[in-house]
Amino acid sequence: MLRSGVTALLLGAATLVAASCSGSTPSAAVAVPPSEESAPVQRLNLTYDKPGVVGTRVSVSAEGLPAGKTAELRWSTVSGGWVIEDYYHFRGKKYSETSLVIGSFQIDPQGRLAGQFDIPEDYGGVHDIMAVVDGRTVAQNGIEVTQSFEMSPLTGPVGTPIEVKVKGLGWRTMESTWAINWDNNSIGWVSAASTKGSAVARFRAAGPVGEHAVKVYTGYQGQPYLNYEQSPVAHLPRPQFTFRITPGRLAMPAAVAEPYQVQPVPKTEITVANAAVTLAPTQGPVGTRARLQASGLPAGASVDLAWETAVGNRVSGDGFSAQTNDLARVTVGADGRLDVPVSIPDDVGGLHGVVLRADGQMLARTHFVIETSIVSMTPTAGPAGTPVTIHLKGVGWTEYDNIYIATYDNAYMGYACGFNSQGDVVINFTAAGEPGVHLIDLYPGIYQGPPTEPQLLYRTPQLTYADDHPGNKIPALRFAFEVTRSPSSNYGTK
Repeated sequence: MLRSGVTALLLGAATLVAASCSGSTPSAAVAVPPSEESAPVQRLNLTYDKPGVVGTRVSVSAEGLPAGKTAELRWSTVSGGWVIEDYYHFRGKKYSETSLVIGSFQIDPQGRLAGQFDIPEDYGGVHDIMAVVDGRTVAQNGIEVTQSFEMSPLTGPVGTPIEVKVKGLGWRTMESTWAINWDNNSIGWVSAASTKGSAVARFRAAGPVGEHAVKVYTGYQGQPYLNYEQSPVAHLPRPQFTFRITPGRLAMPAAVAEPYQVQPVPKTEITVANAAVTLAPTQGPVGTRARLQASGLPAGASVDLAWETAVGNRVSGDGFSAQTNDLARVTVGADGRLDVPVSIPDDVGGLHGVVLRADGQMLARTHFVIETSIVSMTPTAGPAGTPVTIHLKGVGWTEYDNIYIATYDNAYMGYACGFNSQGDVVINFTAAGEPGVHLIDLYPGIYQGPPTEPQLLYRTPQLTYADDHPGNKIPALRFAFEVTRSPSSNYGTK
């Protein structure tokens, strides 16, 4: 349970008062009532329909409080989430205790407090609730916020996008991670580490026409904990839904990358007084035609335009390092202006520096973010057993964006890494299944976490990637392969 302070039993003390009259006999000791500061903390009574989920209405009451005062109701919680250091290191999660005000209530002349509040959208688990008067806690209790799950839609053809909305996921280990199974196959894990316990898991309907079971399990390492009834947290919810795949076809391309979110870039660094430098756009796939414009540079100067990147890998023992590659040499105009096209190189995804240098000295550094892009999936149809190749560009290199994890019809298939091949990724597999559309989905994952943590969690698909992926919030990549009837098969004949 979170504590905003140590609750202690404060005892009043008797005070001896000396007689002011003449005579040698002292007066009797007089007991002075405890002051407000020494009054005990009262119980805060909480009444609500259980389980208490985000949005539940709670009635609150207390007695024996300072009459006529206003009590501020405070909710203990944490702030924090995923931790990234030096852009590329993933350090897991970190939180610090804090609190927020969820209401103010007038205490009546008899010292009674009564009111209502709604459980705020926050992390699940146990939270302290404190009534505070003049900076002092006068009443206190706790409430456990339970996780809630909603899935929509519940029906549609193969390829239908499905969302599982979660609220109240915890920040503590056992309440922080859930896993989703589709027809008893693990799709991936669900988290809300940096989003106050709320997020949306996204996947697609796959398989034959009919009903498909969708089960949500606890599993702090990202794998479903099947005998959860015997687990230390058996009371936590594990909902089950049913999705009904209907006949028909959903119009969908054979390959599509979900849209990228806007990526933050550092502020442009400029070493020339009164100069200005811009690069537009600041993100896109390899081959993007950007434009660098500058003013206030040394007139007529010969300037090198350079590209900053990282090369290497994390598994060979050779490590990786920063590298700067020259793109072009350009000349500043007589008015100190520069306006040049920049063709974004074929390179690893993520953040890169675009640098202007003269005589080896940096004049300015701006930044560009390479997005992962789909080159092709070939072929897009064929009988079971057909070799299939997916080709990607711009896969990242950091510990949190250098892998994509693949599922085939919502069953885990494996992962692909983009660092050693400098962002160029080729995945080969074999088409399988009955005739019809089969889905291949590539989800963001995390290559590795802190050495003190188990790694099983990170190299499985993060279904809440759009809300809660650390760092770049890279999108999912969606593919559809149609298995056709083999010319040599005898389907429907004898």
